[in-house]
This record gives sequence, C-alpha cells and structure tokens, in this order.
Amino acid sequence: MKTWKYITVLTVTAAVFAARSATAQDSTTTTTTVQTEPPPTVVVSNYAEPFYRDHEFSIDGFGSLSLGEQFIDNISATKVRKNGRLGGGAGVNLFFNKMVGIGADAWSEDLHNHAVDDVSGALIVRFPLADSGVAPYVFGGGGYQFDPVPQGFGQFGGGIEFRFNPHAGIFIDARYLVTRKSEDFGLARLGLRFGF
Repeated sequence: MKTWKYITVLTVTAAVFAARSATAQDSTTTTTTVQTEPPPTVVVSNYAEPFYRDHEFSIDGFGSLSLGEQFIDNISATKVRKNGRLGGGAGVNLFFNKMVGIGADAWSEDLHNHAVDDVSGALIVRFPLADSGVAPYVFGGGGYQFDPVPQGFGQFGGGIEFRFNPHAGIFIDARYLVTRKSEDFGLARLGLRFGF
C-alpha cells in the first residue's frame, strides 16, 4: 500500500511539475521585430522654369521684307507692295545672361546668284518684362552683303519677342543697314524662335 502511495505522490508531483513547466513556457513571450519601410517622401516644388534664362541658346527661322532708303523716307502700303523685297533666313543667338547676348543670321532675297545674300552679327540687349514671356530688345553690329552689291554694312535696330513657353516663341524686329557702296536700306523680320 505504501508503494501505491509513493507512486501516487510521485505521479501527482510529476503532473504538477509538468503543468508548471507548460505554464512557464506559455507565459514566455516571444518578441518578433517586423521591419517596415517608411512611407515615400513626396517633394512638392513651386519652381517654374523662367521664360528667359541665363546661358540660353536659340535658333531662329524668319521671313524678311527689305526696303530701300528712298522708300523708307516716304513709306506707304503701295510702295511696300511695289518695291519691297521678300526673303527668308535663319539665325542663332547665345545669351550669357538674361539680358546680354550675341546673334548671327543669314538671309536671302534672290536665289539666282547666291544661296545667301547677306550675313550679319550683332550684340543684343533684351529686357524681359517680369515673368510675362514678353521681351523687347535692341541690337547693333555689322555684316556683309554678297548680292546684289558686294559690300560691308553696319546695322542697328530693335524688336520684341513673345514666348509661348520657355522654349518657343515668335519675334518681330526691324533694322536699318548703313552700306558702304549702295543706298542704305531697312529690313523687317517676322519669325519663330526656339530656345534651349
């Protein structure tokens, strides 16, 4: 009988010990760290590219109308229609800052003898009006005429440019050319300008 008591006590003790061990294991907390990525950072900028920039390069394509000095002195619509010479050309401009740059262009009014009748270069000073896309400008320089009379010339003039966006716009300008051999003349241009 004592044996049964010992077996019973041992069994109960073993059961209590087993129950305590199971409870201790259940009360142990396992901590698992889950790595989460932070939400992406969204940067909102109010920067808008200006219409006229420092260090800007542009390409021009234009139509031209030239009139001799005698017609400029007494200009009328009839004289322009009868004596005006239509032409076309292309040019490039390089601005060192928003206001000061240099330009070169070539144009022709008669393709019979030369593909290019005139070439010129000028210093350009422009005046952008705030952030409106409008910029009046003045220029002066010189060039060479191949046809109809081979000669050098000086020039000065002014115009205005209208930008649709920072890279494209239209321009209109007029210049007076002082020639060495023939009568002086005026040249008006209307064209497209693409800025880079």
